Parts: sequence; structure tokens; C-alpha cells
Amino acid sequence: MKLKIITLSFLMLTLSSACSSAGDIDPALNKAKAEGKVVMLELGSVGCIPCEKMKPVMQKLRDTYPGKLEVIFIDVREDNKTGRRFGVNMIPTQVFLDKTGKEFHRHIGFYAYEEIEPILKKNGL
Repeated sequence: MKLKIITLSFLMLTLSSACSSAGDIDPALNKAKAEGKVVMLELGSVGCIPCEKMKPVMQKLRDTYPGKLEVIFIDVREDNKTGRRFGVNMIPTQVFLDKTGKEFHRHIGFYAYEEIEPILKKNGL
């Protein structure tokens, strides 16, 4: 039982560093823009099966594109304002923003790393 609690605590700490708090996405987007990074918004929810399957994909993207790509998870159940702002009707939804903050790609559902990579390369990463 202790191992499960420690693992869950570590997971929550890891997720919190990649999540935006409710309604507070603008500072993260402004920081990414100032640093010249492309942004992938993962708009989903904790517990949603396809959203949970996106976690290793998001981590692989972070590991592959350090300093070039900011991957931000938004739990739209907690932050429905951001969900509405980005026009989310189904989860997970991935929204890709260029270095200026303009949307250049959108996808709904599980999105495999192998499918995302060509989109990023096509857009300069």
C-alpha cells in the first residue's frame, strides 16, 4: 500500500508541473511564446482512458523536443473555461500553437507519437 501511495504522490507531482491551474493558461502560453517554443495543449481529463494513454506520448514529446516544444495538459473538468476557449467538444483534444501563439493543427482522440512527429517537423521542429 505504501508503494502505491508513493507512486501516486510522485505521479501527481509530475502532472502538476505539466498542468495549468484552472483559468491560468495565459502565463504558460506567454512564457512559451517569449521563449520561441511551439505549444501542444493536451485538453483532456484525469481518468479519461484515451487521455491517460496520452501521458507517455506527452512525456516522449517533452523528452524529444526540450527547449523547442512546451507540452501543457489541461484538465477541462477542472478548467472548463480553457476548454471552451479552445473549442473543446470531445476529449482528448490536442491543439498545436506555433511560436507566435497561432493554432496550426488540431486533433481529437488518442494521438500516437508517430503521427504527431511529422506534424511538428512540417512546422519547423
